[in-house]
Amino acid sequence: MKRKVVLIFHLILVVFGFIGEAVAQDSETIPDKLVLKLNEANSDADSSVYPWKYHPGDNPEWASPTFDDTEWESIFTLGTLLPQDKSSDSEWDGIGWFRLHVSVPDKQLWDTPLALWMIYHAGASEIYLDGELIYEFGTVGTRKEEEKPYWERDPLVISFSGKTDYVIAVRYSNFTSSQSIPVRGFWLVVAPLNESIKGRVNTLRHGTTLQMVWTAISVFLMLQHLLLFFFYPRARENLYFAISTGSIGAFIFLTFQFILWATSSTHILLLLRLLACVYVLMFMSGMLFLYTLFYPKLPKLFWPFLTGWIITICLSMFDSGVGFAILLILLFTGLTFLEMIRVIIVAVFKKKDGAWIFGIGSIAPFVLPFILGVFLSQTKFAINWQLGVLSIILIPLFSMSVYLARNVSRTRRKLETEELERQLLEVENTRKTEELEEARELQMSMLPDAPPELPNLDVAFEMRPATEVGGDYYDFNLTDDGQLTIAIGDATGHGMNAGLVVSAVKSLFKTSAPGAGNLATLERISQGIKSMNFKRLHMAMTLATFNDNKLTLASAGMPPTLIYRSEDDMVEEILLEGMPLGGVIGTKRQEISFELQPGDTVLMMSDGLPEMLNPENEMLDYPKTKELFTQVADKSPKAIIRHMFEASSSWAKGKPQEDDITLVVIKAK
Repeated sequence: MKRKVVLIFHLILVVFGFIGEAVAQDSETIPDKLVLKLNEANSDADSSVYPWKYHPGDNPEWASPTFDDTEWESIFTLGTLLPQDKSSDSEWDGIGWFRLHVSVPDKQLWDTPLALWMIYHAGASEIYLDGELIYEFGTVGTRKEEEKPYWERDPLVISFSGKTDYVIAVRYSNFTSSQSIPVRGFWLVVAPLNESIKGRVNTLRHGTTLQMVWTAISVFLMLQHLLLFFFYPRARENLYFAISTGSIGAFIFLTFQFILWATSSTHILLLLRLLACVYVLMFMSGMLFLYTLFYPKLPKLFWPFLTGWIITICLSMFDSGVGFAILLILLFTGLTFLEMIRVIIVAVFKKKDGAWIFGIGSIAPFVLPFILGVFLSQTKFAINWQLGVLSIILIPLFSMSVYLARNVSRTRRKLETEELERQLLEVENTRKTEELEEARELQMSMLPDAPPELPNLDVAFEMRPATEVGGDYYDFNLTDDGQLTIAIGDATGHGMNAGLVVSAVKSLFKTSAPGAGNLATLERISQGIKSMNFKRLHMAMTLATFNDNKLTLASAGMPPTLIYRSEDDMVEEILLEGMPLGGVIGTKRQEISFELQPGDTVLMMSDGLPEMLNPENEMLDYPKTKELFTQVADKSPKAIIRHMFEASSSWAKGKPQEDDITLVVIKAK
């Protein structure tokens, strides 16, 4: 019984901040001494209200049993817990004496060991029995610097022998207690020794067991979800839940430290301040946890709560603000609790995924005690109360952990599905890459290995394809009488379809009649492409026929041809209009002829070079291309091509090439 009273008393002190209230008693009903009898000393009777005498100050003579204390003030409180009106700065100067007259009329109690148990102790004291010092709790001082507070938690032995009347005198000092611990006195009882020792042992055993179990469960949940957060940082709800469960574990651990092991007012004050910090962290992390789950972003309502809790913590750190801090703690506890319940209820009614798990877990602490009460009353089944409390309080935590585990499982399944899709996509991409590479190799294989060698012409050509299979094409036909026809083309689009068009064009070009003109050849290729039903795929093409020093050009949608006249040292731009091949049959196209002089140079190109982009998405454009050609037009065809490609790379500045670039250069000798 006494063990439970001790626990309840400590919990009351924690909740109400050690606010002591005087237990007023009628002087006619309160005896002037404590009478110990055998049947009472060996029972669980509550003898906590003792008729103490109190006087402030310090005088060694007040320990004497013969000293007359009839003029002293009677303190009828819960074991001399000094009330506020008796411990104010004006009436309590830090040291005083307490005297308790004890009568032991039953000789069977003489020389019988009893327990002198200091249930609560806020400062330092010396215990005298009939003027003889029997115990010291800390070091009593006449000023703060001399005092060393101590709270002896274990029951000690006291015995009465040889006479009936005794005086227990307590010299007590308390300079170090803060205003945050207004209960400045002590609570001393005389009780049966065996029961007191058993009570203390049971309190430590059960209390330590509960402390370790609660703390271990909380730490396990904290570490579990902290690891989940480390492995998947995007799930911040695991971090907030880990902080919340960790703070709950810390709060429980510190509470039991206070109940079981606190040894001084300084120790108590430190524990209370730590409890306040952990208490605030517990609620704020809980709010963040719910907001992260059910809100896309943190609501503005969170910031007033955060501000209020920070102010509360700051006030609790100062002695003068503790009273107001206690009121704020009570206020914000209620408001935060209501807000968390509101978030859960709204989530349940909006049928947000998994909110029902929170709903069940939240109402369990209210519904489960009623269900257990009905069950126990009907079945007469006994259940350990610690286990019942543990189960009721842990249900909300486990429901939240189940919800997060459910999310982790869903996320894992989603990631597995995405991984499978990624693998399938990689297989498909690999297949397409291999096909594109084969198509590229086929495309490159259809291009001439080397330019033709003629006595009057120096020819060079080169193509640099983009990342995909492109539609650029160049080729030549050389007749027995030395007539050279060079083709350069650019199919619309990229990829396999463009490669198919190039294959068809090569076949049509190579099978053209040697004596057919350029316009007839272009029309024949156009009809062939159209007959193959390539839909929107077309081919732009330029044909250049060299017969001795005569050049004949015909074009179908290609960029202009540049001709360098060495005699005049200038570059002409020849743009011939005409629709690309594969479109409307019978479209009129232009054809033009020139006489080339030794040193004249012809540049034919696809649109990949002038339309090349730099990192600022600016095109090289045709005027710049003409300028680059002018700079080296008097050089050899290979030197011209090399210069053009180097200039294009400098312009791109590392930006990937998006289109094939094909250059054909012919120089008259």
